[in-house]
Amino acid sequence: MEDNGLAVPLYEKVRRTIVSGIESGEFTPGSFLPPEPSLMAQCGVSRVTLRRAIGDLCAEGWLQRQQGRGTLVMPRKVRQTLVSLSGFSETMGGLGRKASHRILAQTDEPDAPAIAARLSARTLVRFDRLLEEDGRPMTLEALWFDRERFAEVIPDVAAGGSFFGALREVAGIVPAHTERQIDVGFATDAERAELGILPGQPVFRVEKLVTDNAGKPLALSCLVTPGHLVSFTMKS
Repeated sequence: MEDNGLAVPLYEKVRRTIVSGIESGEFTPGSFLPPEPSLMAQCGVSRVTLRRAIGDLCAEGWLQRQQGRGTLVMPRKVRQTLVSLSGFSETMGGLGRKASHRILAQTDEPDAPAIAARLSARTLVRFDRLLEEDGRPMTLEALWFDRERFAEVIPDVAAGGSFFGALREVAGIVPAHTERQIDVGFATDAERAELGILPGQPVFRVEKLVTDNAGKPLALSCLVTPGHLVSFTMKS
């Protein structure tokens, strides 16, 4: 095989073969690749070449090695627009995927004076949620909003509903602006346990402040998402 007149390395041919199998549905997300001997025979390569191709695909987020189990085919990344006002449910719905919010904890009047000041709130409510895509853990979220101003929204969120949806349908408020700060780091032990990821896998840490049309703060979220599950784009 040649690419633009240049010979393609053997490990790259194997990489492309596996990617093609994933895209065609031969290797489905959530399943494991065939054992190494089968893949070596299928591709006609050595174990060293196969492992280099698989290593590249793991680094790119296509695959994940799991000790004692094999090589897992990962779900494709969700593309999120940095300037988008869509909430998690809307983003997933637009991609034809099912979103759910699993409540891990609800804290009434948390001791968070700095966040209360940023939201111009006298009292807060905090929800710790696991955002799931088609039943798979995707993002850990700590969500804060004004407990008094949005008291009527609390039951919907506590029941696992969308905060953005409840704002619109219950409170009659439409979010108008969002500001995100994005950092990259590693998950804590507790975060890894909830997200089902391995040590050393990088995560995005996103702080998201949502405001109304007058610039008044509506909510603050801190989100932790494994890097292999999402990519961010920007429109200008």
